[in-house]
Amino acid sequence: MSDLNMTTTYHNNSGLWADFWQEAIQEGVRRGPMNPGFWNHMAGKYERNKDLKRESERLETIFNLLKSTGIILDGARVLDIGGGTGALAIPLAKSGARVTVVDFSEGMLQKLKERAQKEQVPIERTILSSWDAIDLEKEGFKKQFDIVLASMTPAVRTPDDFRLMLEASKGVCYYSGWVKRKWSPEYYELYRDLFHEEHREGTHGIYLPFMYLYMLGYQPDIVLKQDEWQSEETLDEIVETVSGFFGVTKHIDEDKKIKIREYFARKTDNGVYHSKTMVTTGMMVWDMRKNCNRDQTPVLL
Repeated sequence: MSDLNMTTTYHNNSGLWADFWQEAIQEGVRRGPMNPGFWNHMAGKYERNKDLKRESERLETIFNLLKSTGIILDGARVLDIGGGTGALAIPLAKSGARVTVVDFSEGMLQKLKERAQKEQVPIERTILSSWDAIDLEKEGFKKQFDIVLASMTPAVRTPDDFRLMLEASKGVCYYSGWVKRKWSPEYYELYRDLFHEEHREGTHGIYLPFMYLYMLGYQPDIVLKQDEWQSEETLDEIVETVSGFFGVTKHIDEDKKIKIREYFARKTDNGVYHSKTMVTTGMMVWDMRKNCNRDQTPVLL
């Protein structure tokens, strides 16, 4: 055996995947949906465009996923990263959870506070900050939460953001993100007119954190959901929305904004633009206490 000159080494699959993940998301940092100003603009539209039936079904799916891990919501300490207007924070607090919300949008947190006050729901703490600026040790967050959530948020976008999420949990984590998204046809037509090229759909989505988790040794349960999102926006709102999403990969100056306004002025009905977006999202949950340590599997070379 010794004359085969065998050496024991270890996989670094998760590290290699993290490098790939980082490369895949280089465009758009701190622009468009990665900017607090964009979400301050979006905050006022969330409640108006909420589909109560769809929201109820979504919450049921999320709560069932969480409960499938055996976690008890009543009394659980919950961290909601990029929690926005409280779509998850408030229902969880109503179930008895002690919820802390971190969000970098002042407008979103203000809507959360107004809703919590109106519905007489106690939110334990809100923090106005980007997630990557949070010091877990200073805030007393390291391994302190029974449940850590990141639901359809740009707050957890990079492998470093994701690792920070894992480090805050002593129990269960929940993450949801895009699988596929198809805008209304007008978006694609306008994109071609402005930039003289086809809009390229983003290839990154939930598979990036899913594979990272798998390579770390976790086995998340995952549910995929297909839906149609309908929205109504004023002309000013649709100009800001489209500028934000196009601004992820393109520079949007005032001249471009004027052209966007002129385009949608022709598409509005009594000053309101109606859009439909076909989406497929993925929701996954896993227990941080259950890990088979795939990265520590010895390999003989």
